[in-house]
Amino acid sequence: MISRLLAELPAARVFFAGIDDVAPLYSGDRADVVDLDRDLLEPPAEPERSREVLVLAKTPADLRRIATLHKLLPQAERVVVAVLDTPASHPAPVPTPTPAHRWRSLTDLRVYRPKNRVWVVDARFSAETPAGRTVTATARAFAGHRLDVIAAPAAAIAGVGAADWRPGDPNATPSEVGGPVPERVGAPGSDMVLRTLASSPDALPVPPDAGESTGGEPADGDVEWAGDETPIERPTLQAASWERLGRPGMAGSPLADPDVLGEPSMIPPVDERLVNPQGFVTTPSRGMASLAERDGRWSVLLEGKVVTSFAESGGVTDADVARLRQIRGVEVDWRHAHSGPLAAVRVLTGLAAAGVPLVADEVPRWAGALGEDLVKLLTLTPDLSDELRREEHSIRLRRAALRTHGVAARWEQLGAPAPAPPLTSVLLATRRTDMVSFALEQVARQRDARLEVILALHGVPKGHPDVAAAIAAHDGPLTVFEADRQDVFGEVLNLAAAKASGSFLLKMDDDDWYGPDFLADLLLAHSYSGAQVVGTVPEFVYLSSIDVTVHRSQVTEQITSFVAGGTILVERSAFQAVGGFRPLRRSVDTQFQEALQAAGGQIYRTHGLGYILRRGPAANHTWQEPIGTFLQRNRRQWRGFRPNALMALDGSRRA
Repeated sequence: MISRLLAELPAARVFFAGIDDVAPLYSGDRADVVDLDRDLLEPPAEPERSREVLVLAKTPADLRRIATLHKLLPQAERVVVAVLDTPASHPAPVPTPTPAHRWRSLTDLRVYRPKNRVWVVDARFSAETPAGRTVTATARAFAGHRLDVIAAPAAAIAGVGAADWRPGDPNATPSEVGGPVPERVGAPGSDMVLRTLASSPDALPVPPDAGESTGGEPADGDVEWAGDETPIERPTLQAASWERLGRPGMAGSPLADPDVLGEPSMIPPVDERLVNPQGFVTTPSRGMASLAERDGRWSVLLEGKVVTSFAESGGVTDADVARLRQIRGVEVDWRHAHSGPLAAVRVLTGLAAAGVPLVADEVPRWAGALGEDLVKLLTLTPDLSDELRREEHSIRLRRAALRTHGVAARWEQLGAPAPAPPLTSVLLATRRTDMVSFALEQVARQRDARLEVILALHGVPKGHPDVAAAIAAHDGPLTVFEADRQDVFGEVLNLAAAKASGSFLLKMDDDDWYGPDFLADLLLAHSYSGAQVVGTVPEFVYLSSIDVTVHRSQVTEQITSFVAGGTILVERSAFQAVGGFRPLRRSVDTQFQEALQAAGGQIYRTHGLGYILRRGPAANHTWQEPIGTFLQRNRRQWRGFRPNALMALDGSRRA
């Protein structure tokens, strides 16, 4: 495919990332070929021009690193972007310009798939146009046209591989490795600067006999910074190689010091917009695999055969993850680690963020940059042959990895001020005096999230003894109002939303159980999915009338058309845009979700292990389904109340 594109564009300037088989790129009389992962590309003094530009990315994740460097690409009349290994879950990458870049000179746009997993975007213009605009629009299309921002200060990056630290951030400012950061529209170009150095004594201890950096690159640890800023310095892959550091156990090796690469902030973050739990398979068809080095690269091996090999840098891509979804779990083999600690740790953080079940007998001290939570989880011994235990382990891994190694989290670790966590307003409507205390207890269980409660008493007096006692016992922001019993359910919910202050609204039911991480997991799923609504489905149901708990077969971690009404988390702006809930007595959840999708919004369904639906007689519920419905398509059934481990409940808590 590469040879075909090169033949079609013989005079094009070529930029590529993530591609190992580069021989076709340098054959014949090719000129102006740039490897954006290994070549030092710095801002030109004047805008460069080329009639044609060809951009090659191995995967959508690699394209996002190119998008970070889009300001360094020349202007051109034709821009061709090709992604060679695209997971089937990605939509067709039909680019749309941003409002500021309306592509008035666009004359032709072709999006096609010449072969399976390959997508090509071919844009032609009547005048020279920055090629980077086509690249960023295509990268955004692969991610579902989501608002792609990082909650961190405006960043400048400099040095080889620096784009790894701001994947998919077109707002980043590339700088020369010696500075200063170029100004941007009459203001400083960044609030923080990160540069990567092949030999940085300030960033990493180096043994006295380590010599110069390997691979023919000049040592650049003594490159002075010309700007007023103080850059944060981090080592390149070569600077953190075993050749530079000395292998563990060698005399003088700095790896005898647990502080070397011991902090998560020493490694590039995970690009959680593409490397995340989406597509997780609850009942995999393949067995246990191992993570080991093969031909100098970390690879996942199943029955002696390579399932996927990771980049030399250790960066995990969405294509890597897609190939591992049917694997039951991965055992980590730390022996013969030839690639160096940086690549090893990056592979593990990426796989954990994607929810790939990982286990290891032990974690070497030099892998401390994984973070304490991941280190502890890796050395657990869950029964991965049990689907439920396997998913519980996966959820714990992804939580730890995404919260510690995501892009925004990493820049906070580097010194960026942490943004205020969003406020979520819980909309809780009830007609039952005996359920108010239980419902408020479920809200109070939530941790790692800011919330307030809007309690709508639907025909229930605030002064009722049970209600008054429950309100008095609740510790946290609480707004209570009485709605007339004749008001329809949709109207009551809208009244509650009007009294809310949060940027997110969460609809909870008064009789269902919610795990302590339920809300935090929804917010996490919102951050990596970009969907306007996040929720789950009733995967676990307690049938109170017959005292049976069922675990239903459900597909989760995907863009979907429906989530359970008692789990709807919605952006306040999206809620207001569609006019809230319809003034109906029933079906308000379904109608709301239909309206959101009709308006172009997306719904994401995350895992269902933090929620248990309580089901009594159908007459007691707005969702009129008989109990027999919940006894079909079940994975398991238990006599009595049987919460999974993530609910943090014992079987006696049925009240």
